[in-house]
Amino acid sequence: MIPPTQLHSWIHHDNQADIKSRSSRKSQVFRHVAAHRKLERLQRTWKLRASALDLYQTLQTPQERHAQAVEKHATAELGPLDTLPLPATEEIRGLLQFDLESIVPALSRCPIRRVSPTAYLQDDVAAFGYLARTAAIKARCSDPRGYNQALSLKAEAMRRLRESLPQLQESNRLPRAVLSLMFAESWCRNYEAADVHVQLLSAINEHYGLDLNDLISVLYQDVQRAAMTLTRTRFLMHDNSWASLEGEFFHSRAPTKSLHGGQESPLEWITTEMRGALTALDALQRDETPQSSRDAAAVKCLHALATLLDHYHDITDQVEKYTALAAVYRIRRAADMERVTICEKTMFDSGRVIIPRLRELLVATFGDPPALRLWALYVGTLAEDDWFDQEFNNHSKKMGLGGSGMIEGFLAGFERPEQSRSNWETV
Repeated sequence: MIPPTQLHSWIHHDNQADIKSRSSRKSQVFRHVAAHRKLERLQRTWKLRASALDLYQTLQTPQERHAQAVEKHATAELGPLDTLPLPATEEIRGLLQFDLESIVPALSRCPIRRVSPTAYLQDDVAAFGYLARTAAIKARCSDPRGYNQALSLKAEAMRRLRESLPQLQESNRLPRAVLSLMFAESWCRNYEAADVHVQLLSAINEHYGLDLNDLISVLYQDVQRAAMTLTRTRFLMHDNSWASLEGEFFHSRAPTKSLHGGQESPLEWITTEMRGALTALDALQRDETPQSSRDAAAVKCLHALATLLDHYHDITDQVEKYTALAAVYRIRRAADMERVTICEKTMFDSGRVIIPRLRELLVATFGDPPALRLWALYVGTLAEDDWFDQEFNNHSKKMGLGGSGMIEGFLAGFERPEQSRSNWETV
């Protein structure tokens, strides 16, 4: 079994300053990590990853699933501070109040439900990671000096994780503690450390399985980070597991036979993935959808985003690339995962990297299907970009689409399965 101190290093192998401009203010508890050279950190990380499976043998299997469904963020009640395993300080009271009044309502717009705040705050280890995440968000909304508070809380979370490691292993609380740190690092924009946490959670899930709410939470954060940085996702899972979790929403990752008996084209496959995600979002927004279907729909939507992001990096064809990128942005807008406003500050703005790249691909592409280009231009207009607005108007006129009703009906074929075949024949 790996000693607790080594596990700590594995989970948090790179505790550099969360933002380069704030490295001079890093708290003392992290300075010993900064002293290590980059090569030594990398060597230690790989060594610990190779031996990490020794730890997993101590985890209980299978994990017990919570008896009650995850609480809705919009109605989350954190309860009196004296009922939580937290110090009753004004600092912590302020963070809890900010979370309840500002963060929870903003994030509740997304129909994909993750682990509720109380699930973290009622755990004496995960609570401090969750508070570190809250402090980081508050710092981004108001005073950047609040990052010092986030670093301090993150250090306390790591200290408790080291001290409580045996109990965490025995009670299966380790994944949620790591989840809280993953969120804290992500909101501090320390993506390298967050990625290590994601990879640890991926390995735990592979060998022992994660609670479904925990799984959805890590998938959500993984695709958020990948979209905002336009990089690959880190969480890995076997296709059979995806199929089991997605149920009726599952669609093969590989192209399948089309309705006409031929092979499904890559472009058809991409838009089928997008339509599947939009259909899943429709199910999430219907009150009568049973919980099992809601869970399957949430996984489907996140899996589609991850698949399309990774596919964008796997291919060289420019038409496929811009189609995959446009599909990612379209799903994110439909899921309210994009441009979330907290205290008048915009968070999760992947459009800053996706929209300029989408424009580059469209400018460099010639001879692509006119209808597909029109749809991609339409997706760009969702970001309120003047170039996309002008190009969309010009291109629709070239295609002879005069009225708004005609344009809307034509574009709907790319997003509504019952109309898709006729439009793909047109393309």
